[in-house]
Amino acid sequence: MPRSPRILPPAAMLHLIGRSNNKMVLFKDANDFTQFRRILLRFFSDQAIFIHNYVFMHTHIHILAWIDDTSCLAPLMRSIFVSYNHYYRRQYGFHGHIWHSRFRTVTIENESHWAACGRYIELNPMRANICKRPDKFPWSSYHYYAFGKEDPLLRPIKGMARCEKWVKDVGSPDYRSFILEGLKMDQNALKHLFSAK
Repeated sequence: MPRSPRILPPAAMLHLIGRSNNKMVLFKDANDFTQFRRILLRFFSDQAIFIHNYVFMHTHIHILAWIDDTSCLAPLMRSIFVSYNHYYRRQYGFHGHIWHSRFRTVTIENESHWAACGRYIELNPMRANICKRPDKFPWSSYHYYAFGKEDPLLRPIKGMARCEKWVKDVGSPDYRSFILEGLKMDQNALKHLFSAK
């Protein structure tokens, strides 16, 4: 049975989620993470797609991004997944598909939803017990906002108050506190709020 078409607003802030097949490890070492980041840069850099938060976990990815024209998103994400799949097959002699179906989306409705989703994304490594603090996991947007570390994946979205505030406050202890406050929140409620149906 064919999949139903994805219904998205013409332009939107979206939480994009991609998962591996059978929870297999997508990123085995730093080279794999770096290669996936290069692929994202190659496909997104000349598009009106602005990544605001992200985390690359070992078995899945989360990206929070503003997309000016959502009609371009499906072919772009397909190209990104196929490109990384080719790299993975060459690198590890793997046969088959590493991604579980197509990527999923959650539409972000307002600025508070946006801020909470960014926090949820950056806390993923701690919630998965990979690290004790978000600064100990290198493959996320946390290092840019918390410490001002340069990150070529992140492009500010001009005219959006939340983005402009965070960029102005890069390296602020307030941002670090805001992220850590998310650990007090109910994990099941957050999963329900930020996971695609």
